[in-house]
Parts: sequence; C-alpha cells; structure tokens
Amino acid sequence: MAFTPQTWPGRVIPADREQAELATRKLFGELFPGHPVTSQAIAILNRWFDAGWCVDAIKVALDNLPEGREGFQPRRGDQESPEDFLVRRLRKWFREEDDDFERNARLAPPRAGQSLDMHLRLKRQQQINDGLVSRPRRLTEAGQQARRQVRERAGKGRPDPIARARARDARVQQALDALAVDVPPAHAGEGENAPDDRRDSQLVAAYAARTATVRHDPTVRRILARLTEERRRPNAQETIILRRAVRAAQQRASLGTLAAATADATNEVLNPDAQRILTYLDHALNSGLTLDQTLALMHTQVDTLDTP
Repeated sequence: MAFTPQTWPGRVIPADREQAELATRKLFGELFPGHPVTSQAIAILNRWFDAGWCVDAIKVALDNLPEGREGFQPRRGDQESPEDFLVRRLRKWFREEDDDFERNARLAPPRAGQSLDMHLRLKRQQQINDGLVSRPRRLTEAGQQARRQVRERAGKGRPDPIARARARDARVQQALDALAVDVPPAHAGEGENAPDDRRDSQLVAAYAARTATVRHDPTVRRILARLTEERRRPNAQETIILRRAVRAAQQRASLGTLAAATADATNEVLNPDAQRILTYLDHALNSGLTLDQTLALMHTQVDTLDTP
C-alpha cells in the first residue's frame, strides 16, 4: 500500500528511511506549513523514530512536559526555525537520572506507536467489522480439492526441458519417417559452403549499394566537396545538414533495396536508387578478398558501368 505524507498514519513507527521521511513531511505539513523539509530536520526526527517514537507521540511531546515535571513548554519564537524548535522542545524528554549511563537516553513516548503491519491488520479488521469489506468466504469442497491438486502439481515441478526437446525431436522424426520421401539437399553439387558463400556475397553487395546511395547523394557530395576543397571540418550548421542528408539517403536505400528485391515479381520501373542496388546485387562476387577490398572492387565495377 502506497502512502503519501498526508495519508501516513500518525501512530505508526517508521521502520526505514523512506517511511521516516514520509513521517517527517507529515509532521511538517501539520505543524510548520510552508516550511521546507530540510535534511537537518530529517536527521533530528530520525533519531526519535529510531527510539520507537511515532508522529503522534512527537506532537504530544512538543506541547507537553513529561509526567512529574512542572512547568510548560514555551511557545515558538518568531525568528526560531523549525529545527531549533524541535530540538528545544524535545530536549525535555531526555532522561536526567544520575544512574542512567546511556547517552541521549529518551523517555518512553507519551503515546504508544505500532508497526505498519499491525496498523494494516487492525484497519482491515475494522473495515470488516464496519461492513466495508466482506469477510473471506470459506472454500467449498470442490475448491479445496482444486487447491490440493494445484499444490500437488506445483510440488512435482516442471518437466525437464531437455526431455521435452528430445520428445519433440522424436515426434518430428517419426513424422518424417512416415512420409518415406527422399528429399535431395538444397544446392546439391555446389560445394559444402556454396549457399553460405553466395549469401555472404549478396549481403556485402547490399551493404555496398547502400553506402553508394549515400555517397551519390547530391547534398552529401556537395558538402564533402566543399570541405575537401577548403580543407576544414564541417561547422554546426553543415553537420546538421549532412546528418539529415545521410539519414534521407539511408531511407531511400532501404526503400530501394525493397524495390530491387521485388523487381522480378512486380515488373515496376525502378528508380535510380533501386536500379543501383540491383546492379550491385547482380555483381555480387565471392573473391576471397577482405571486406574493404571487396567493396572497392564492386564500387569500381559499378562505377565503370555508370561511366558513359
């Protein structure tokens, strides 16, 4: 259950720093409205919360003296800060016996507190007594039997995943054996690594085509030519324009790749970007060279075709 400083129960003793901060903010909201909750105030009240005091007990102690002591608590001064006020008022609630060797020993709180769990249980019981919450109904015989079955299944644990995988593979193999059809392996006679080599070369060609699309973009070429001629780095405005141009070229390359992949099925007229990508795919090769060397070779071949 989530609490706010306004809804924090005044009789609950904070059990951790988060609850102590909620209690401190509740106290400040009631006694010092408008004043910020400082780390000094949190540190002062944390020591009292650690000693078993709650917000209601601190409020009573601020207005009263311990039992058996005469006098009264002086009012808060106009220039007195909330932190000084807390220290001055709560100082009266330290023990003063000569035989007490415990440093900073505090008296028993003037109002007993309770834990958060106890507060929630009492609140729940009060809601049940007031008819706000219905009492939990007892399970029927069928419900109790279902509970026992669920507990038995949970106690057995889940099946071994390896055993499930082996059983699934066995069922698949039985289904294949029942078909009794000999299916020749794909790409038979092309060598052991032929499919992988062809796929790798196509991936390299597609990558080369996308980089070429960016490289041939007019805006990119114009900015790079200017920077090369002036031998300088791009300024902030040129960097923004260059990034936008590269991003737009990458998007066109993605659309061109899709159009080139479906060119045979749709018979549509390809735009220049898609045609360039299709040309690169047609020149996919497995040269055994490094990636940079393969890219340079493909760029040279395609650029030679584009040159009149």
